[in-house]
Amino acid sequence: MRRLAGAALLLAMFACPPALAQTPSRDLPPSIEPDHSASLTVEDFLRGAQVLGELGPERAEQNADYVAAIRGLALIGDNYRTDVLKARAAGTTIDSCPGKSAKITTDTLIPFLLRLPPEQRTMPMEQAFRLHMRELYPCPAKGATR
Repeated sequence: MRRLAGAALLLAMFACPPALAQTPSRDLPPSIEPDHSASLTVEDFLRGAQVLGELGPERAEQNADYVAAIRGLALIGDNYRTDVLKARAAGTTIDSCPGKSAKITTDTLIPFLLRLPPEQRTMPMEQAFRLHMRELYPCPAKGATR
């Protein structure tokens, strides 16, 4: 049940328009500011995900680690989506090629992050997210068609 709640939350973040994904939840404590993703590491995100598993969704929303992880990931997802849309408009690609209906959930993201060696868990979460997208949605080789 806990895994489903996290997956549903992550899926909802990527399903909503970027402006809505950045809007802080009014259910979250006002004293916790949004994470700006640049400082969010894989280790930080995994710590936030662990809080969800330990406390459940309602109590986790009152935890700074969980809130920072979710807000940081929402911003990372928005930045990624913007980059993909800009690249498509320019007729190019970034380092991954998701389809227009691509979905990502914690069911794939967290196992990917846990496979990283401990010494790589200090990397920025944005870098790890993009590596995961490259793994999930590789671009076809030049000259190949989809």
